[in-house]
Amino acid sequence: MRPGEIHALLGENGAGKSTLMNVLVGLVRPDAGSASLAGAPVDFERFTPAEAVRRGVGMVHQISALVPAMTVVENLAFGDPRAGPWFRPRRARRAAEELARRFQLEVALDRRVEDLSVGERQRAEILRALGRGARLLILDEPTSVLTPGEAEALFASLRELRDAGRAVIFISHKLSEVEALADRVTILRRGRVTASLRAHEADALAIGRLMLGRDVPPLQRPARTRGAGPPALEVRGLSAPGLSEASRLRAIDLQIDAGEILGVVGIDGNGQREFEEVLAGVRRPTAGEVHVRGRRIPLRARALRAAGLAHLSGDRDGAGLISAFTLAENLILKGSYDDRRFFRRGLLDADAARRAARAAAERFGIEPADPDAPIALLSGGNAQKLAVARELDGSPPVLVAVNPTRGLDVGSARFVHDELLVRRGQGAAVLLISTDLDEVVALADRIVALVRGRLVAVPSTADLALIGAILLGEAAA
Repeated sequence: MRPGEIHALLGENGAGKSTLMNVLVGLVRPDAGSASLAGAPVDFERFTPAEAVRRGVGMVHQISALVPAMTVVENLAFGDPRAGPWFRPRRARRAAEELARRFQLEVALDRRVEDLSVGERQRAEILRALGRGARLLILDEPTSVLTPGEAEALFASLRELRDAGRAVIFISHKLSEVEALADRVTILRRGRVTASLRAHEADALAIGRLMLGRDVPPLQRPARTRGAGPPALEVRGLSAPGLSEASRLRAIDLQIDAGEILGVVGIDGNGQREFEEVLAGVRRPTAGEVHVRGRRIPLRARALRAAGLAHLSGDRDGAGLISAFTLAENLILKGSYDDRRFFRRGLLDADAARRAARAAAERFGIEPADPDAPIALLSGGNAQKLAVARELDGSPPVLVAVNPTRGLDVGSARFVHDELLVRRGQGAAVLLISTDLDEVVALADRIVALVRGRLVAVPSTADLALIGAILLGEAAA
């Protein structure tokens, strides 16, 4: 890294990006090698996270490192060596407000982190890292939950940091972002550097080939299979309380036919979490009903799943998987004791579960493929692949997929996209709730926007700029 540059770090899931960055922030001690910061050598025997912060290294991780029970203001002050021994709420809030204005990252500063959406948590993480004046700032997938406008505002802030002589390591799977932002690119594959070059020296296709060791085929959209009969999924007059007034669901109506992907776009905090939780059977609505293939279904988790509605959670670590469970255990986590593939007279057939886990690992490219390995040992991308494998098991007629490729590399994301399109071609209905506009535009047959808890129609001719304006309430559909 050089002062005054934005350096993109790319690679497949499991290529070693997070491990390398964790070395730089003092979380992982290397087996060999050396490093220096601002010309001074690093003593890895004594290089702790606190020492990394003191020497000007800051990182925003994919998984939130904020304290859930604290407010955003408290988290920004917590652990900051410059804050002093006493917490001064007014001073801390003024500093947080100034940071939010300076970097154009809107966050509810007085709310507890546990009540924030995933996107709001990430924005708070970015504010905290920037607020500590890091000379080397590491951002791991920082735009995964931002709209194009928000991402461009962040890019402007990063360019300002670069122009001020700071160094920024930018980890992203969005090659278009890398082309637009980075000065240099380093590519990892299986723990080794395969290339280090200036960003203008390679296009997205060449970068993808260096990452994967092969070309990424173009996305294929098979012809739709339109099913006869009632809609596969119909939501009527659905209302539900929200974590905030903006996220309260307000009389949502939608329907999805068999063989159709309906994309729901929105900025986190506008009701996506509440909508997802109602359809998962874990949030009680105040009004409305849900029909699957013409039959009204009680909004309870077991009843919805039995009716054929699968749910790929947008909060993989908090609600989708259990990190202490093994691959095999997570794969059958949503199963039922009457599933004769894995249960005999109410008892778990562990060998059958392991065989299924091995087959899923082979098909979805999950590494490590050990069915007895705990999920905590998997990279974020490999863990997401397991969650996708579980939800697609049994070919459910309806799939609610929330940010299905968040944190996945180019090859893994393409695999998931292909799977969704194959299921669509086989007649399944997919409700795709995503903050990634490119993903929704590429996959969806129709698009609607979720704005302050209401669904807003998106014209079929809308481009990304217009969709972003609709999400921000700056344009009428």
